[in-house]
Amino acid sequence: MPRSTSQSAAARAYDYIRHQIVQGDLAAGAFLIEQDLAAEIGVSRTPVRDALGRLQSEGLVLAEGNKRARVRAFTEDEVEECFELRAQFESYAAARAATRITQAAIADLKRYATQMEDVVSKGGPHAAQIFSDINNQFHDVILEQADSPRLCDLLRPLLQIQLALMKRYQHTIESHLHRSCWHHRELIAAFEVHDSQWAEAQMKTHMLSAKNPG
Repeated sequence: MPRSTSQSAAARAYDYIRHQIVQGDLAAGAFLIEQDLAAEIGVSRTPVRDALGRLQSEGLVLAEGNKRARVRAFTEDEVEECFELRAQFESYAAARAATRITQAAIADLKRYATQMEDVVSKGGPHAAQIFSDINNQFHDVILEQADSPRLCDLLRPLLQIQLALMKRYQHTIESHLHRSCWHHRELIAAFEVHDSQWAEAQMKTHMLSAKNPG
């Protein structure tokens, strides 16, 4: 098989399995059978094996003996640690971004903030998911402006894990939306004056409050 075709098959397998995990169709603890997944996706077992290896490195899959793997389950302590680690990393990213951010990036943040406020105002059964998608774009801008590939590598597994846990914390997310909008505006204000300490403190508050909506 040509290398480009092999890479495409591996990417397709990765996207499929990751989507199944994030959506909850593959529940925590479920076994991941290479042969069955290959048949579902329409690829050979090798791309599936590659995809499972990548998902293992990102923290969503747990490899076991005899070439077995299953969807990783997370304890409450592990979930707590994920929130705290992400708060540390993203607050550092905000501090870096504050001294580097461009006016174009600030305009993007304002646009995403307005879109999220509109979603919250309109509500609806899919509001939390739509909000989350836009929120990810908001945070991606900050990470890009932080200009630290190493930081992105450290954060990626934490982001994947929190995506997989989204349904588990759906009520928490919905309760947090209004406050999150206010935090976004505070972050933008800090970026506009290039205040790294303000941006760092606001991001840490923003991230940690997501797990305590009350």
